[in-house]
Formats: sequence, structure tokens, C-alpha cells
Amino acid sequence: MKHRVNGTKIVPNQLASEVKITALGGREYRIEKAGRNYQAFLVSEDVLEKTSTWWIDGYTYEVQSLSEMDEKLEAMGVGARPNSGIQTLKAPMPGMVLSIPVQEGQAVFKGDTLVILEAMKMENALKAPHDAVVGSIKVQAGKAVEKGTVLLSFAE
Repeated sequence: MKHRVNGTKIVPNQLASEVKITALGGREYRIEKAGRNYQAFLVSEDVLEKTSTWWIDGYTYEVQSLSEMDEKLEAMGVGARPNSGIQTLKAPMPGMVLSIPVQEGQAVFKGDTLVILEAMKMENALKAPHDAVVGSIKVQAGKAVEKGTVLLSFAE
């Protein structure tokens, strides 16, 4: 299995001896690398598209995981799927919604900021995992949310 993080291809086998990932329960993980610990949360994942969005120590990463066969098919231009993508954006950790710089019905592009969430005394910009239209906003600025709370949904 090979991965692309924010569009850059990485090969996990080269990093396996340097990185240890421990599941802490739910969507929370600890990553140990070069004597440092990083807190990680799985924000969202789309099994069909083989993509996931991760929040790691204040930064958001888009990960696409491809098998060797997926890479060969992609190189040949075979197996393209419509961009259905993830249908909801969930809070990766408990926090306070500071702002929601989008509106229902607004077209957004992959990487656009959808929600600013304050958690652990840091502002975290939660970004669109794919091009979409904002369907409904489920939270309000100034309100506290729990980990896993659906913040907004995308239109079909």
C-alpha cells in the first residue's frame, strides 16, 4: 500500500522503522517519530475513494491510500469514479466553534476552510476534503462541540 499526503507520494515501508502509530480509541491516535509524540485524529474517511483527512498537532492532512493495482489502473486512466466523496465533516476533537466562513448552498473546493474550531488553546481550520456544495450547517459559532459531532453536511 502506498499513500499520498496532501498530493505528495510517500512509501510507508521506508518510514516503518522510524514511526510508531498507536490507536488510543475511537478516532484518536498517537504518532511517535524520532522521540517526539504527536496527537492525531481521524477527521473523516471515504472508503470508496480510499481517502482520509487527519488532524495532527494543529495541521490537516489529506491522505489517499492506493494499492499497487490502484496505481496501475490510475496510470492507465482506468477505474475513475465520480467525485462523490465524504458526505459530512465531523469534529476531530472536542472544542469551541469560533467561526463558520461558509454558508449553506455555497460551492467549496478541496482545501477551503469550512470551520474554525478552537481546541487545546489552538485554532484549527477544518478544510473541505473534496470539491462540494455545503448542504446544511449543523452547528453555530460560539457553541461547544464534542469529538465526532457532525459540523456540516455536503449536498448530494
